[in-house]
Amino acid sequence: MNGEYIAMVSEIIQPLNFVTTQSLGKYIMKSNLKKLLFGASILASVSAIATAPASATTFTLSGSDIIKYEAIDSNNDGILDTTVANPNADINALLQGNCSVPAYSPDYECNLGEPGGNLELFASSEQLDLDEFKAHQDVTSLQATFDDGRSMTLSSLTAVDWFGEDLNTGYGANTLANRWFSDALDAYNINDFLLGGLGYTRGSLYNTFLTRGGFQRFSDANISYVNNNNGTVDIGLAGHYDATQMLLGVLNPAQDEQLKFAQRLEILPPQLQASEVVKVTHNGRTSYAYTFSAARSTLSSDDGTHSHTGVYDPQFTLDPVDVPEPSILLGLIGVGGLVVAKRQSQKS
Repeated sequence: MNGEYIAMVSEIIQPLNFVTTQSLGKYIMKSNLKKLLFGASILASVSAIATAPASATTFTLSGSDIIKYEAIDSNNDGILDTTVANPNADINALLQGNCSVPAYSPDYECNLGEPGGNLELFASSEQLDLDEFKAHQDVTSLQATFDDGRSMTLSSLTAVDWFGEDLNTGYGANTLANRWFSDALDAYNINDFLLGGLGYTRGSLYNTFLTRGGFQRFSDANISYVNNNNGTVDIGLAGHYDATQMLLGVLNPAQDEQLKFAQRLEILPPQLQASEVVKVTHNGRTSYAYTFSAARSTLSSDDGTHSHTGVYDPQFTLDPVDVPEPSILLGLIGVGGLVVAKRQSQKS
């Protein structure tokens, strides 16, 4: 047999590890070459489908307690700078933004106009006191379906998410509320010494945060984008670039001076940052996404809160796309060979 044909076929099917160059030389005729080439092309097509990144996402909303924020150019200078409520905004256009920075930290800033609009889940959460929040059971959700067939659901949080089925709001309980609050302080190395300078312990700061509606405030995620890159999903969350008052509350003059002193000594950064929390459901499993580092947005909300100035970007890893079993792939190759053989017999 021609050596060039043997080398060509061996190169094509080498990843399958079921035939060697020597066995090709003994057993493969020219007609078999066409079968293998056809089958290999099928294998390449299947592999491409399995590994191609998702480039398009379709969004579906459930629930009614939602605000759609659209990014606009408020001063006609060609740059998007303000987010305004627009109930008629198309969610599939609203959530296609991004923040083009190499990393998410206080030193980075999005490009002008980024990330665009956002969608607020459970928009009325901050209007509820603690007892009302504990009794509230409605959930608003956004389902993202990617073009590789995978999907995930992003939802607002209820009191059960934070405090468990028994609604245990106590400090030190094994709850998301305590884990998240501890993560927030640990992110900035806020220890007992620093808290003592502010007149707090961890427990007293937690209770202050709880009674002032802190958990309600972090239950209504503003989703800017959901971008899938080969199974790693960036969940863009719009929020306050500086969340110091959200975490520590409104400080009195003595506390504020202590805070500024710690910042001058660079014990604490100029801004304390914390994203809202979003519940993620994927393939029947639930987790909670949040982060304590933001990129600076060039946008600001017009609702009096001056939010959406920071972009937080927790990531979520999707389960792999189902790939056909090797026996199925070989079956496809066999079918391809039979088709070629049949065509050859028809011609002869």
